[in-house]
Amino acid sequence: MVICDHKMRIRAVNGTFGGASHDSHIWNLSNERDYMNTNYENVDNNTQILGDSEYPLEPWLLTLYRSATENSDEHIFNQKLSKGRSIIERVFGVLKGRFRCLLAARELHYAPIKVVQILNACCALHNICILYNVETPSISKLNQKKYPRLM
Repeated sequence: MVICDHKMRIRAVNGTFGGASHDSHIWNLSNERDYMNTNYENVDNNTQILGDSEYPLEPWLLTLYRSATENSDEHIFNQKLSKGRSIIERVFGVLKGRFRCLLAARELHYAPIKVVQILNACCALHNICILYNVETPSISKLNQKKYPRLM
């Protein structure tokens, strides 16, 4: 589970469960959910998180309507929410571009606890790159280095 903000900074990461657990299960056990719930109960109604349909709808967690009909208000909401959520997909792309060890094809052959430490380090370094405006590697540049004759 990764939470990012509009500037692509990673605000929370939890790789403890790997791919073995459902997103809603991880969310329900997370400190982030407890934090959001406490803030909401203390009248902080200004903070929301955008989630995909795998997450439960909560006052601070906006998710897609499951059965929105074409051109309905729900459908329009889903389109806008999906557009807002696209930033997390960009964050994943940038992370995998910067830290190639996170690519599925490269698999980290370590104990789960070590993989979580590597993921956390990559996320911290990503945030440092954002802070210092380090250029995001593009796929073409990476391929050019890997296959210089093909470019």
